[in-house]
Amino acid sequence: MKQKHIGITIIETLTLSYLLTGILLCTLALLMYRTDINQSAANLGVTLIYIIASLLCGIFVGKKMKHRKFLWGFLLGLLYFLILFCISCLLKQDAQLITKERITTMFLCIGGGTLGGMLS
Repeated sequence: MKQKHIGITIIETLTLSYLLTGILLCTLALLMYRTDINQSAANLGVTLIYIIASLLCGIFVGKKMKHRKFLWGFLLGLLYFLILFCISCLLKQDAQLITKERITTMFLCIGGGTLGGMLS
């Protein structure tokens, strides 16, 4: 695959995964508004959304790339997390940069992307 097509595929994949993330997070927010979901259940929901989005991201990029699918899934899972991390740092400028929750989220996103690449 040509370098130009690789860049377009990466941008398309990340865009789709963030659209999915946005839709699922809005759905979760609506559920929280309509029901009495506690904070720990909401946190679990957010984590599952990140895993699902990175998994689908890995599947999509794996189908497009054809070779070394798991590595592409790994890369897209990492990029997905890094963008989330940067947005989080911009929105919460006084927050601690490295926490165990962020490290866990990073590994879950990378794992989801890698698994998605392997399943594609």
